[in-house]
Amino acid sequence: MKGFLDLARHGGLLFDGAMGSLLYERGVFLTNSFEAVNLTQPELVRQIHQEYLQAGARVLTTNTFGANRVRLEKHGLADKVQAINEAGVKLALEVSGGGAFVAGSIGPTGLTLEELVGAQGARAEDALAEQIELLDQAGADVICLETFYHLAELELAVRLARARTPKPIVALYTFQQDGLALGGLSPEQVGRRLIEAGADVIGANCGGGPDLLFRVTTPMVPLGLPVIAQANAGRPEVIEGRVIYVANPEYFGVFARRLLKAGVKVIGGCCGTGPEHIRRMAGAARMFAADSDGAPQPRIADGGLMGATSVGLEIPLAERSDLGARLSRGDFVTSVELNPPVGFDLRKRVDAAIALRDIGVTTINIADGPRASLRMTNLAMAVEVARETGLSPLLHVCCRDRNFLGLQAHLLGAHVLGLRNLVVITGDPPKMGDYPNATAVYDVDSIGLLNIITGYNSGVDPAGKAMPEKTRFVKLTGAEPAALNYDRELRRLEMKRDAGADAVMTQPVYDPRVAERFLDDVRGLGLPILLGVVPLASHRNALFIDKNIPGMRVPGYVLERMAQADEKGRGQEEGIQIARESLLAFRDRIQGAYIMPPFDRHAAAMRVLEGFVTAP
Repeated sequence: MKGFLDLARHGGLLFDGAMGSLLYERGVFLTNSFEAVNLTQPELVRQIHQEYLQAGARVLTTNTFGANRVRLEKHGLADKVQAINEAGVKLALEVSGGGAFVAGSIGPTGLTLEELVGAQGARAEDALAEQIELLDQAGADVICLETFYHLAELELAVRLARARTPKPIVALYTFQQDGLALGGLSPEQVGRRLIEAGADVIGANCGGGPDLLFRVTTPMVPLGLPVIAQANAGRPEVIEGRVIYVANPEYFGVFARRLLKAGVKVIGGCCGTGPEHIRRMAGAARMFAADSDGAPQPRIADGGLMGATSVGLEIPLAERSDLGARLSRGDFVTSVELNPPVGFDLRKRVDAAIALRDIGVTTINIADGPRASLRMTNLAMAVEVARETGLSPLLHVCCRDRNFLGLQAHLLGAHVLGLRNLVVITGDPPKMGDYPNATAVYDVDSIGLLNIITGYNSGVDPAGKAMPEKTRFVKLTGAEPAALNYDRELRRLEMKRDAGADAVMTQPVYDPRVAERFLDDVRGLGLPILLGVVPLASHRNALFIDKNIPGMRVPGYVLERMAQADEKGRGQEEGIQIARESLLAFRDRIQGAYIMPPFDRHAAAMRVLEGFVTAP
């Protein structure tokens, strides 16, 4: 199962959700053995597996969590151990059809820590060893040891599995609400012990909702093995006599992206989660996945387009657009973000673009549904700005809202309309915007889209067919100098460079130390850097950015400066000064400035750029 571990190491591998919760919801009483349903109602188990597969799960977990001999004896089913485990694997394999991995689920024996010694301990060891062998021989691709509260029992299970199968071993511990293991061990200590025992993937499940699982799994990331997180749908509540989990699927989609950006590689759901939770997580998983789901398979493979053949080199950067020529010459370029209005009237935006052009700003960049909000297509605004100003706008292209075909149609249409400059981004999830229930597509991420556009520029489409002519796109991409998972951000930026990015536009940086580290680390990439700047409008605005916008961090001393300035009625002035200081500090190390004025106040951008632009 090299494939499973490769995908786990790369990131974005999605497990399914709960089995027991759904069996309970569909009429199997808590007093019954959920695992016996493999024999008594196999169609019910098969249907749940099918729903998870359709929701986007790449790993189906067998309905064998409590199918060890010790637990089954309590239901008078000790003689059915082999039949139940074999049926559990068979059902999952039938549904997967080779399109998903099958993880053989093994839970604890249910014995207390005091019972896990002497004769009882030997009995527990025999039961775990027996189940591992049964699941392995039945054809499970992975051994998944989950929901263990006693670390010693989980370590024992890992060692037993390691001695009995070469297949990957996933070890999931269940932490207490305080984020510690029984006995007070930290997540890092638990992770190290699981690695020493022989696990291939480490992490946590159950015990609590997304917030707890984030707290206990992210500290394991630096230990070096792939980390898995499977949260409950919140904490259970008893409503009208039924056990209900209250965290909604939309929140799980946001939670999944947060985990993956923090370096957790494998995600899924636990108690109370269902196919809809997994469906919401699938969009985030696709963004990070090492492989693609379904046709038409245009995804990235080894840094290139699958099936594409080289038709020729790209047209030189200097010949693609005015911006391309400036970047090629090493000119200092300036871009100010003006976004489409909420309504239909573009007059204020066009007038702002004219004023910016007149002071010497190089280009206007226009976001694509920023913060997942509903605006007119930026294509319409870009055409109007170009027509009235003579500028060549920078068009953001977001992977969130269009499928693979729609993205290509959008790009080709932009080229026909004369738009040559693109900012390629993956995009914020719909949960952050006006319509949180909207479907996030993410057929490709920013790296995949850069590869596609580079193919267009070289005269080849994603299917490897020659195009009638080459496109002339200038491709910029984003970067987060303050990313939580900084190493991953650097790796992705290198992949973006390899996919054909011509320049980088950073998220705003308020801490000079963060900017300096980033510029030092990306020097070897050889890409022009446009430093992102948002002139803060007030202390409240600074707090909002620091707490709510991913990839942006406002250090304490800047917050204090803004608070003091607000008291004197000078908040906006101080924000402009802080922005100017950022540009001045790194003027000799960057090739441009990317100004994002808050609340579309283009006059603030003009103030920031005094001395950095020259009127034509």
